Formats: sequence, C-alpha cells, structure tokens
Amino acid sequence: MGSEVLVSIVIPTYKGEKFIKQTVESVMNQTYSNFELIIGDQNPDDETKKILKPFEHDSRVKIVNVPKGDGASTNWNYVSELATGEYFKLLPHDDILKSDMIQRQVELLNVNPKVGMTSSKREIISDHGEILKSNWGLDGIKHLTDGREVVRETIKKGRNVVGEPGSVLMRKSIFDKIGGWDFSHPYVVDLSTFFHILMVSDFIADDYNGVQFRVSQTQWSSVLRDSQSEDVIALNHQIAEKHPKFLSKKELFIGDNKAKLMASVRKVFFIVDSLKQRSNLKLRYK
Repeated sequence: MGSEVLVSIVIPTYKGEKFIKQTVESVMNQTYSNFELIIGDQNPDDETKKILKPFEHDSRVKIVNVPKGDGASTNWNYVSELATGEYFKLLPHDDILKSDMIQRQVELLNVNPKVGMTSSKREIISDHGEILKSNWGLDGIKHLTDGREVVRETIKKGRNVVGEPGSVLMRKSIFDKIGGWDFSHPYVVDLSTFFHILMVSDFIADDYNGVQFRVSQTQWSSVLRDSQSEDVIALNHQIAEKHPKFLSKKELFIGDNKAKLMASVRKVFFIVDSLKQRSNLKLRYK
C-alpha cells in the first residue's frame, strides 16, 4: 500500500440509521484499500452511532460528532476539512459504491494530472434498492474533456450531467483552491462546486455504473422543489456573469428553459415511482 495515493471518503450523516450500514460496507469492500473514511454524525439521538460501532476497530475509519449549525452546510464543511487525502469524495449516507469504483477513479486521476475531477455513470435506486434507472449521467461526455466544455454542456442540458457527489472523485488541492463547497445555491451545492473546479481543470469520464444513487421518499421533497430549478438558473447566470465570453445568450436561454423542463420531468418521475411502489405494496399484502 506504501506508494498508493491516499483517498479521503467523507460521509456527512443526519438521521442516517436506515441506510448508513450499507453505505459504509460499500466503502469497506473497496478493492482499493488506501483510504480514510470520515463519518460526521450530526444527530446523536438516533441509532447511527450504535450501527457504526463495529467499524471503529478499523484504523482507517474515524467517526466524529458534528456540531449543530446550518444543517447540511455545517456537516459537509466539517467532514471535508478533516480530509487529508490527495483525492477526495463526499458520499451521501444512503448511496452505495460498486466495489471497484475507487480503484478505477484513482487510476484515471493518476494518469491525467491536469484532470481536477472524474465521475462515473450511476444507477438510480428506490428506498427498497430497486433499480429505477441504469447508465444515468454523463450524456455523451466520454474520456478526457476540457472542464469548461463540460460546464457548457451541463448548462445547455439543464440538469446535472456530471453527477451527484458519490459519483465524483476530486483532487483535494483543487477543491481547497476554489474554496470548498459553494452553498450560495443550496439546492445545487454539488453542481455549483463542480462548476468551479471544471472552470480551472479538465474532466475525465468513466463510462461505468460506479455508484447507486438512492432517491428516497424523504429526498423527493427536496428534489421536487421549484427552488432547485431556480438555483440551477441562478448558477447559470452566475457563471455567465463571472465569465462574460464563455456562454452565448442563446446557450443561456436554452439552459434556463431546459432547467424548468427538467423540474417538470422530475415531478412526473416521482408520480410514476410513487404509483409503482403503492402497486407493489398492494401485491405484497394480497
């Protein structure tokens, strides 16, 4: 393990007792072993600490109490600042990594020193682990790509092409250089942060389902808010103002309208998923 790059994986958790064991096990089962796992618990009143107890014997695992503050921003920033690895991933407490994901992503960053981050495709799963959609994300972005072009394509498509935090591995030095997590757009904090990284570095895609991203009923309340599309539009305009010659008015117009359209698509997706789950429950109890 001596010459292997240290990877920091941080898991901010709040009321995460339902899925945290499965998420942590997916990290511990990685084929790449030189990692540190930092879990920040912001809700000491649930069973999370008890569930995590068996993992404490592993020297790579650190479990910390996160002080109460401004919700997710406090937790994300707290655990991220503790990360000491050269490469860095924030993993939501209910997502699941495929066993070779870290190995694959480390190799991609190792051989591409100008790349600030890499991301894989993902599977969207339900509360019950049912795969709702596979091969999600990247949208034709393949191999090594100028980070600025990834930002442009993401804006034009009106949705997060790059992926959620669990699908991404970043260089910690660049993450720190751009100022860490950008909570100025709280409903798209991940995308906002990734944009800052991609404006100053290259991107490499991994055409592989590396993570299962769970969309639970509790998450839908956030996903379905009009505030999310409003934040996407605000982020698009922030990028356009900061980099005046980067986007054309036409590209910005397309991006804004696609963001509104994707908000409607998410609502339809939720309705279909809810009806499907209700149907499954009825069949189960017949």
